Amino acid sequence: MSSNKIRKLDETLINRIAAGEVVVRPCSAIKELIENSLDASSHQIHVYVKQGGLKRIEIRDDGCGILKDDLPLLCERFATSKLSSVDDLYQLNTYGFRGEALASLSYASHLTVITKVKDSPCAYTCTYEDGKIKNQVKPCAGTNGTTLIVEDLFYNNSLRLKMMKSLDEYHRIVDCVQKLALRNTHVSFQLKHDQQLDCDILTLPSTTLYQNMKQLYGPEIVRDMYDITISKHALYLFECKAYFTGTNYSSSSSSKSQAIFILFINGRLVDCQPLKKQILSMYALYVSKSTLPFVYVDLQMEPSTLDVNIHPSKSEVRFLNSEQIIQIIVKQIEDVLVQKSAKHSTTQLTLTVTPHSLALTPPTTTNSPTVSKTSKKSSIKKLQTSASSDPSQTYLDPRKMIRTDSRDQTLDKLKYHRSTSSSSKKTDDTEENEYQSPLAQIQFDRQIKLSSILELKQSIDDVCDQILEDIIKEFVYVGACDHKYSLIQYQTQLYLCDTRQLSQELFYQLSIYHFGNMGTIKLEQQPKIEELIRFDLQLDPETFNHRPDKNISEDDIVAYCLEFFSEKSEMLADYYSLSVSSDGRLETLPLLLENYVPNLDYLPQYLLRLIINVNWDDEKECFHTLSEETAKFYAYRPPLDQDDDSNDDDNENDDKTNWKWCVEHVLYHSFKTMLLPSKHLKQAFVKLTQVSQLYKVFERC
Repeated sequence: MSSNKIRKLDETLINRIAAGEVVVRPCSAIKELIENSLDASSHQIHVYVKQGGLKRIEIRDDGCGILKDDLPLLCERFATSKLSSVDDLYQLNTYGFRGEALASLSYASHLTVITKVKDSPCAYTCTYEDGKIKNQVKPCAGTNGTTLIVEDLFYNNSLRLKMMKSLDEYHRIVDCVQKLALRNTHVSFQLKHDQQLDCDILTLPSTTLYQNMKQLYGPEIVRDMYDITISKHALYLFECKAYFTGTNYSSSSSSKSQAIFILFINGRLVDCQPLKKQILSMYALYVSKSTLPFVYVDLQMEPSTLDVNIHPSKSEVRFLNSEQIIQIIVKQIEDVLVQKSAKHSTTQLTLTVTPHSLALTPPTTTNSPTVSKTSKKSSIKKLQTSASSDPSQTYLDPRKMIRTDSRDQTLDKLKYHRSTSSSSKKTDDTEENEYQSPLAQIQFDRQIKLSSILELKQSIDDVCDQILEDIIKEFVYVGACDHKYSLIQYQTQLYLCDTRQLSQELFYQLSIYHFGNMGTIKLEQQPKIEELIRFDLQLDPETFNHRPDKNISEDDIVAYCLEFFSEKSEMLADYYSLSVSSDGRLETLPLLLENYVPNLDYLPQYLLRLIINVNWDDEKECFHTLSEETAKFYAYRPPLDQDDDSNDDDNENDDKTNWKWCVEHVLYHSFKTMLLPSKHLKQAFVKLTQVSQLYKVFERC
């Protein structure tokens, strides 16, 4: 048996050991101090850090302040104003309660406090060391609230200090402050570091959660965001509000390297690994590994069912009926993902058509939307895709769905990867390069061996331009100038690109290579072909005037069009997924590009052009001209109530109509991965300048 005698540790040593459990790293200190500021009813919280918080942390708030008489007890362990009895521990409505945070900081750093209450004629300041005031409380100048300055954190713990890297610690601080700022929409947060003048985090008071989310995590997150609300649960006595990204959200535009999971329970930022694990496991069923979701959960529970006194850091909690509550939350999130955001091979739209208006409206069980007045620019409302929100509609779990037709392709199955060596020598006796479209790499279940289609595919490869091919493969997107033009950079050169012309060429190639294997866009409220035709004829009565029988009446034209679509319906549905019902209603359109729906303002015009401009007498010309008209319809165009050169800055904050996001992340991304540029696209690229020329300009300045 060991002869070492048991002895009681020195109180200073005990407190320093305990301090290491509360203040693990700079971000944990900042979390504790911000929570104190929130408990003090602050409306502004400013955070400044130096060298990742290891050299200095300064937190200033405009809260209620600390009374002068309480300053001697401020850094005493287990001294707190938030508990008075054991019963209070199970009815907590504050963040802090243990009375350990400031005491731990005084043992792990040099701590200075400057504070002023509203009725005090001046502020007071003092410094602390090892839980006690180092010098006397002195009056000083100051505003209402409290400023805490933490200097030389872990100065007396060299091992922990060596393990810290200032850059990594600052990233953790940013993450912590972001999360706290996200929920506390009534508080203005600022975060700066070192000598910089601009704030890394800046939020305004009296905002909404969505506004904070957009400000803190970027607008791309809220573009595919859904939410659920669980009212007071009768059995388990909890409420929940959750916000989460759908399956169309791409993490490639995010600086994060992992999924973002944020959990607040009764307003406290905590960690719950079982809930996080189940949510991320559920997401794994619906999204690829490269898609990292964003999930925010705000849970309100009866304090008597919640135990926050698990660890001194207060980052872990336990609560009654945790398995059942987690199951309810995960199930509701999963239901929304399946209904609104799961990737299906069919995109559903709700379309309402009258002879005087064409509008795409979200499905509803209430009365139909009001019809606007007739005008070529104002009568056609902007169209928006929407999944049905009718609670009576049955939605299938994608894991239980099977394809009953080999033509039912799912676009997420088709992964486009442009080869780094897209060209190769044909033979040794020729210097011409042979190009092949990236779309040719796709293997469909249904093989199309029509010679006309094979010739059209070959013609796409034959007219590829080598210079444009290099630009398309390697360009970096800069930004959209307007609805028509965007800027890209290739090496040291800056180009102005015609977005509509490039998108038209892309959709033509997609129409050819996806021939007979196209996905479908399903129109839930199928418009009548007759109404679409009449609508376009009212907007453009001269449509048929170039025909020999130009004097025929509108009724005769409509009858002719209906007969045409009746005759061609089988072929259009089979090859182009353009389906017309037996009673003359348009049921589906082809889905050529994932996350992209054509501007349905031009749908009536498209249907008429299929009749007038397609050569139906020759097979090859028929497929060529039909694909051309489809490409013209799908090519990017703003709504009719906007000019092509309008910038639409007024709608910049409307996430559902943010066309710039679509241009950058859908169209130009697809140009880079799918498009094989032909020679006639040279006019779509205008070289503006190059870096060497800009240097000369700057040198003259």
